[in-house]
Amino acid sequence: MRNKLMPLNEAVKKYIKDRSMILMGGFPMSRQGVVFCKEILRQKKAGTIQINDLVLVGGSIGFGGDLLVAEGVVDSVISTFSSHERAGLSVIIRESLEKGLPRKIKWEDESNLTLNFRIMAGSLNLPFIPSNSGVWGDLRKSGLGNSAYTYPKNILCEDPYGSGEKVALLQAINPHVSVVHVPFADTHGNGIILGALYYDFWAGRAGKDIILVADRIVDTEMCRHFPNMVTIPGVGVSAVVPWHLGSWPANSPGLYGEDLEHISSFIKSSRGTTLRQYIDKYVYSWETYEDYLQLIGKDNIKALETNPSTILAEPFQQWIFPDEKVKELLSGYQA
Repeated sequence: MRNKLMPLNEAVKKYIKDRSMILMGGFPMSRQGVVFCKEILRQKKAGTIQINDLVLVGGSIGFGGDLLVAEGVVDSVISTFSSHERAGLSVIIRESLEKGLPRKIKWEDESNLTLNFRIMAGSLNLPFIPSNSGVWGDLRKSGLGNSAYTYPKNILCEDPYGSGEKVALLQAINPHVSVVHVPFADTHGNGIILGALYYDFWAGRAGKDIILVADRIVDTEMCRHFPNMVTIPGVGVSAVVPWHLGSWPANSPGLYGEDLEHISSFIKSSRGTTLRQYIDKYVYSWETYEDYLQLIGKDNIKALETNPSTILAEPFQQWIFPDEKVKELLSGYQA
């Protein structure tokens, strides 16, 4: 099996195109693809990719999605809500929807069940899937309008077996790219998730291309010892990006907790010049992985890694590759 490790910048350049539909895994405070979203903006600014009308899909738009919306590269969103959980609601999404700043995004509401079903249908190569959720309420109203994608909403159908009940037929979601942050992955693309899966069991199967951003690269022997823990099978994965703390300031259960202070500070600075200063510093100012860690801060990293959830990863320490080994494996990458 081939080595699927790929540098972050190369993964973005190869897989993110204008008008891409990107399915982001995780949940507001957990396993967010934050560094991947930052790199999309960095590559756009550098001129190596041309993007203006992305479609974001996810259980919540979260921190990375906020940054993409703030920089005006998002056309449409398919999601259940936008929040940073106990840190507060998203100011950026609200400003976009209500005031058109920096542009007015189109928003399609889903329930947690209907969105999971749509992603599931896409991963199973089904054109649609039946559901009780979606029969009632305003979830049947289409919100995207004349967007980059046609998105017909739920079609009601009577049970063909004669019960008289109605179900909603939900159109499958078929993203161009799924980006899922995982604590562990091996070089072949097998991804292991610790803690709640959220949407990621199906998200890790639904994209035309599937990219794992992994905090730690592990020996494949770990996957052989614990096959039941391989949430995302490597056979469908296109690339694995090694990037510890790639979910920061969201958490990655088993390895580090969420940076609640940073998220709260970000929400307060989510308007005007303070937002621009934040983005310039945390998105564009760094060049290397070491620069990225320096922005987070050594003491802060230590505090985040001193987290009750780290007990989840204790049985697997022997299989984690050291940083030098990962750099060696990455050095063989050819674009």
